[in-house]
Amino acid sequence: MTKAETKTLLELLAEVPDYRKGNAVKYALRDILFLGIFAILCGAETYTGMHMYAQLHKEELRKYMELPNGIPSHDVFGDVFSRVDTSAVGKCFRLFTDSIKEEEGMDRVVALDGKTVRRSGNSEHRAAHIETAYLSDKEIVLGQVAVDEKSNEIVAIPKLLELLTLKQCTVTIDAMGTHRDISEAILQKGAEYIQPVKENQSKLLDDISEYAESDVLPLDKESLKADQRYACTTDKGHGRIEKRECYLFDDVGWLAARHDWPGLKGVAVILSTRTMINTGDTSTCYRYFIYSHKDMTAERFLSLQRKHWAIENNLHWCLDCCFHEDDMHVRMGHAAVIINMFRKLCMQMLRADTSVKDSLAGKRQRCAWSFDYALSVVRNYTSFS
Repeated sequence: MTKAETKTLLELLAEVPDYRKGNAVKYALRDILFLGIFAILCGAETYTGMHMYAQLHKEELRKYMELPNGIPSHDVFGDVFSRVDTSAVGKCFRLFTDSIKEEEGMDRVVALDGKTVRRSGNSEHRAAHIETAYLSDKEIVLGQVAVDEKSNEIVAIPKLLELLTLKQCTVTIDAMGTHRDISEAILQKGAEYIQPVKENQSKLLDDISEYAESDVLPLDKESLKADQRYACTTDKGHGRIEKRECYLFDDVGWLAARHDWPGLKGVAVILSTRTMINTGDTSTCYRYFIYSHKDMTAERFLSLQRKHWAIENNLHWCLDCCFHEDDMHVRMGHAAVIINMFRKLCMQMLRADTSVKDSLAGKRQRCAWSFDYALSVVRNYTSFS
């Protein structure tokens, strides 16, 4: 989408197809969706909360939408969110994000990871599990797909990749996604991959670990460092000191041939040594990765791999701690998936606001207290007017 084609959030929401028919339709679908997003931004965490917030600010909201029949009831919010087309709302989300995100580069990391909305399941269906693509550097959600009730992440990840523009990005993933077909799908999008190797790829893991332990780890670190095949970082936090040593080896023709792995160019081994500050107790663990980059250094690998954790720390953790997602009992239809999208959008709006210096939770509370501040958050991010 070019700058000239950029649409406001309200304009994009108006393009979501309405499943409702006949004279019973009292509220525009666009208005219901926007009111839900705006109320979540301002602290609402239930359908009743959405109705109450919109009702309290009905006159201010009428400056931007007609609302001829007043504010939708909590039942209307619940019915619409449980039945509206998730793929259409997801497309709206992606088009809007595409209009504001910057161009990617090979050091831009797109992290893929799944999250279960814990209390969204019941006796009739399991809890919603959503696979998300997250541009770590910009803290932007690029897209998401819900894992089908009778499927798993291995099937969902290729569907998510199809939706994304990934040229010249590095895609990181957890061990569940270390699969030949997924590697090939990433390469077909013009991107590169970094994938951990664990027990779900046991033969590949055995070959890598045996070669690393016998032929790589015993080598002189200074020599490896001179060849940019060794790097070390040390971090202090959460009551511990963690040292990460990265070893690379790119002589993997034998490994690629033996396992027929698409695009395999090298293997990385990270040795993590954790020392507890209070007790002095120390533990170590080895982690193994494969990657498709032609020119990789150990220092760069450590940087790229660490960016993957932004999806856990800056997205999933915040959904639970700032938006209380795992405490929400939203079980009708696919409402949990829709509201998950809205929470992510609200999180991005709050992060983008620079008018005040505060935490996400603090900014969200400010939105609840001040309609004008909440409106400025939306305006600055969406060109809403």
